[in-house]
Amino acid sequence: MEITVENMDFSNLDKRISHLTKEQIVNLMEKYYGGEKVAKILEEYKIKISVSQLYSLFPPIITDEVCIHCESNMVKPWQSKSWSSFVNENRKYCINCGHENSRYCNCDYCEEIKRKKILEEQEKQKKIIEQKRATLASFYDESNWTLKLERELTLEDRLYLAVILRSSLSENTMYIEALESNKNLLAPTDDFEIELIKTLTGRKVIVPHVLSDINAFEIEYKDDEDFQITYGIYKVRYRINIEPDDLDYNAMIKRLLYPNFSAEENFKEFCYEMWKKISLNECLDYLLYQMRKVGYSFNPGDKTIRVFENLLEHFSVAQIYGIIYRAVANSTQRYQAGEITKIHAQNSVISSCESHGQRALAQGWKLSNYSRIRDLPETYISLVLFTSIMQIAELGFSEKPTPNF
Repeated sequence: MEITVENMDFSNLDKRISHLTKEQIVNLMEKYYGGEKVAKILEEYKIKISVSQLYSLFPPIITDEVCIHCESNMVKPWQSKSWSSFVNENRKYCINCGHENSRYCNCDYCEEIKRKKILEEQEKQKKIIEQKRATLASFYDESNWTLKLERELTLEDRLYLAVILRSSLSENTMYIEALESNKNLLAPTDDFEIELIKTLTGRKVIVPHVLSDINAFEIEYKDDEDFQITYGIYKVRYRINIEPDDLDYNAMIKRLLYPNFSAEENFKEFCYEMWKKISLNECLDYLLYQMRKVGYSFNPGDKTIRVFENLLEHFSVAQIYGIIYRAVANSTQRYQAGEITKIHAQNSVISSCESHGQRALAQGWKLSNYSRIRDLPETYISLVLFTSIMQIAELGFSEKPTPNF
């Protein structure tokens, strides 16, 4: 880059070199980039600055590029002589208004543009939220939903609904609070918990409430009339979409909170099947807990489910806790001793549970009952079924499932 008076902008000269003429500045720069000692240059031209920073005082190079705001010519600053290129080709700025060719520019013009964009985006988001709110209010208006008749609820509906109401019914009983705060407390496993919620929403027993957090919903608009709503099942509030048999809402809430199945024809059969289902999920929950505790990665499949279904024909959850604990401990010990690989160790747990149960039956062992642990407390579905409906309380955990309770 040729250094001349004509190709540099002297309009904003640093006061530390303002005592020099343009020609002297050009001469100074030629000496600097020509390799003359900087200390000598500073002494000769009577400039007070550190040796390493002299180049920062040089007037910038004028370019042919025009500033997009004030139409002045953009300039480029000089770099230290230690660089291969003496001019900083990656930075251009306007001496007149301070604009830089960078998305990080904070000149007055760019700041104003950013401010306007922010205001435009805020206005856009406001309109989106207003449209979203209106769509949700219209779609989930109670008049659009046919009420389920209380007498038509299945035993499963009533059990699952009692679980939801016991955990999350609002103080005024008019809606169900978001289930997020009770996640992992409704049922023993994630799959069972999701099944419980989706069973009720799928049958329109509970419906998202218009008072829900708007951010819990996503709406995809295909056109003005066609749209698709999705929502986080743990994040929305729910409305109880049921018509009371006696048209007394408060009395119905009490019946739903504390259901009585004893008069139902298939009461014992239903409770037995649900006892087995809850027990199976409690076993799987404890299995995954113990596996994670020792660093195993495991996803229960059909074989695991069949093994525990068979164990539950002979043992209680409390006894199977002991079987699982020993199986995980033994496999971990063998892995740590270098006898088997980690994959082999975690895969051997289920086989160990199966064989331990078969030996216990064949040899008539009396297996000890393990207690529930603090990290896996009794869930609402267990509490409602065993304590409120079946009235066997802790026996649902300490005894094997049986139709004759």
